[in-house]
Amino acid sequence: MLVTIVVWLPLMILMASFVVDVANWFVHKRHLQMQADAAALAAARDWVQPGCDWSRIDARARSYGGGTWNAQIGGTLADNVHLRLNSTTYYNQDTPVDTTVGPPNCDASMVDVKLTETDLPWFLKAARLVPFINARARVSIFEADTVTGALPVGVPDPRPERARAIFVDETTGAVIAQRDLTRAGGLDSPYWDNAGAPLPITVNQARIGVRIALTTRTSGPYACGDALVECFDAGSGNGLLHIRGWSAAGTVTTADNPIARDVRMVPGTTCTGVYFSSSASQCLAGIDAKIDFGTLDPVGAVAARVSANIGGAQSYTMTYDPVTQRWSTAVQIPIASGAGPVPVNIHWEKRSGTSAGLTCTNGNNTPCKGDFLGAQRVFSAAAARSGAVKKLRVFDVTAPAVDANSIERCATCTHDLVVEMELLPSLRNAASTSDPPVVLRFTGGGSLTQALDCDPAKNRLEDEIATGCAPKYKRNTGTACPDASVLWSTPQPWSCVKRDTGAPVNKIARGLNLRILGSETPSTCSSRNNWASYPNVASNDPRIVQVFLTNFGSFLGTGNGVVPVTGFATFYVTGWQGSGGNFVNPCIGQGDDPAPGDGYILGHFARYLQSMDTTSTEKCNPSVVGVCVAVMTE
Repeated sequence: MLVTIVVWLPLMILMASFVVDVANWFVHKRHLQMQADAAALAAARDWVQPGCDWSRIDARARSYGGGTWNAQIGGTLADNVHLRLNSTTYYNQDTPVDTTVGPPNCDASMVDVKLTETDLPWFLKAARLVPFINARARVSIFEADTVTGALPVGVPDPRPERARAIFVDETTGAVIAQRDLTRAGGLDSPYWDNAGAPLPITVNQARIGVRIALTTRTSGPYACGDALVECFDAGSGNGLLHIRGWSAAGTVTTADNPIARDVRMVPGTTCTGVYFSSSASQCLAGIDAKIDFGTLDPVGAVAARVSANIGGAQSYTMTYDPVTQRWSTAVQIPIASGAGPVPVNIHWEKRSGTSAGLTCTNGNNTPCKGDFLGAQRVFSAAAARSGAVKKLRVFDVTAPAVDANSIERCATCTHDLVVEMELLPSLRNAASTSDPPVVLRFTGGGSLTQALDCDPAKNRLEDEIATGCAPKYKRNTGTACPDASVLWSTPQPWSCVKRDTGAPVNKIARGLNLRILGSETPSTCSSRNNWASYPNVASNDPRIVQVFLTNFGSFLGTGNGVVPVTGFATFYVTGWQGSGGNFVNPCIGQGDDPAPGDGYILGHFARYLQSMDTTSTEKCNPSVVGVCVAVMTE
């Protein structure tokens, strides 16, 4: 027995030590994994805060990864636990190499934590130390693919994925050429142009128009009339921009009728553009034209008179300059805001000599007169025609400072043209809690509002507001929208949503009162506005809602058709108002923003991580309006 004990006792001690050491290693490994999970989850919350700051994310991860909370067990020194954020390798190890991790910045849309504990002592000191114990966790931030429970409100978003300028012959309607425009700036920039690829066009047409096509499609061909494509023009086959193709051909004598050649607009100080203006008030413009009377002295030789009008209204005298040999008005012709396409007409008279066989007299009854109708055109931005387009101009690369809206035409007159466009600002997440509130409109005197009918099982708009839209919706990637009756008979998730034709008095207040304050007729403000504490807002705050994003033109016009869902956004409600009948908002005066009246919802767009979701695949961008979901993918 003594011999047996002497032989086996060392081995038994060694086995016992091995069991203890493996258990100790396992406990340390498991706790290290918990630290990694906590660090990734905590840091992901900081990712959606205003102005995504990677240094703040890094600090949060280290704080929850053992720095402040969740210290490693067993008396392990803090210096022996090493955290790497969005790193391809673990601390002090060349392998393994992670080729899927994103860069160590906000663009990665992920928080990848790699933790390493070094030099864990063995029970038997002779074996000394365990060099490395590794643990890893990754939380990816994705754009929500589907949403349920959103408010029945659509928000037009003027941020397309792609844009195109289409040049057309306004006489025949035929497409002459087209060129894709490139976003000039960051992802949220409203500026587009084709400066990197000017479009060569042979100008041999008298009337050329420039149409604009915008789409939220990210790839594939697209054309006007396709789903998720909005095209803007001046109507009747005309473009938002008009290019006059004038001819230098033909010889004019003093006995002939004159010919209008080059005709240009002169911008006023209040116009946002000379040929396309989105001025919120009336702006002033002038006209400068080359009118060929067959003489360098048309005033003296044939007593020529020239005047102009815009839109057929009051006439404005044009004065001849013998040096430039051009006729012009003062910059005094008014262009009404929102007028759409406004034709520029030029009237001419000859009061002496002959013209086309007629004797010209010096009086108002002179037979020698005529009009150059549509000699030029101005477009005053109107939402129904120009949509989200705020500024638009075209120029030749040889003269970038001059608008190319009057070009000599001939069979060999080729010009490299560039189109510059500015869109209305895209929807933006609040940069700070002091940002002015966004107003969502549910009223409008009979025109379409932003109201939707998103739940066929609910007959009242206030019920859809109170409990949200039960059906599941997804982003539309290019599917044409059917009628509502057909849509509602198809399997969910739906990629289109039905519009509503308005919201009678108090429906908004009743719905929000019930959703946020627990009663359609509340007497107290039971759920106060916590926007001042954003982003430290409880996840169950009833003021956090989701809304639908739609094409910009979804609510222009009339009717209750069906529109595509282009995305979703998180909105924090900070104010609304009833219109009597005990449907008032008792939080007004207690922190809520005052609404301009019944039918308006005030609040802020904000990034706010929703609950875990495993169906999303597209990474989220914190600077763009949308709904983010956090998914632990590793």
